Amino acid sequence: MTTILAIQGQGFATVSVDSRISTMDEGGFASQITTLGEGSSKVARVGKYLLGAAGDMRAINILHHVFQPPTLTPGLTGKKLDQFITMKFVPALRDCFEKQGYASPENDSATHIAQHGSTILTVVNGSIYVIDGDYSWTSDYHGVYALGTGSSYVLGAANALLANKKNLTPAQIKTISLKAMRIASSFDPYTGPPFYTHTQEEEK
Repeated sequence: MTTILAIQGQGFATVSVDSRISTMDEGGFASQITTLGEGSSKVARVGKYLLGAAGDMRAINILHHVFQPPTLTPGLTGKKLDQFITMKFVPALRDCFEKQGYASPENDSATHIAQHGSTILTVVNGSIYVIDGDYSWTSDYHGVYALGTGSSYVLGAANALLANKKNLTPAQIKTISLKAMRIASSFDPYTGPPFYTHTQEEEK
């Protein structure tokens, strides 16, 4: 299904992703395995954003081909960037998903609430945000994020490889990320190569 690993560096963020898509039958077993090409990766570069999705392939399609994120005011960091994500980015994402029919329950339901079926990883200005199915977002103090079926494996591997290491460069974190992804693919049958890594730096 999916494994996405994101690591927050000092002034940059690195995101690594696998390429395996599993089609599940009614019994919950994988009936088909598909390997995505780089052009349809689970992480999309859209303007100044890196956008990833763990969950439905439909969310990935929309992020690649439909969603136009709001323009980021240069220099936003910290609390001001948090406010931008809350007030501008999340409403734009919700509006796009709902216009594309990607929402649950149905839009015409009297009990309609803000909800979709995936977890969205957003990187903007070198900062990482994880947006859940109810459009709430979180940022982790430790700066290591993992999504998807292989999340437990890749999170454990990444933290072990990062232990006692400080002030790492983007290249060093990329090497660690790819090692962690390979470890996760050894244990999670729904995670597979090729692995792609994206790095985004904070704009000064």
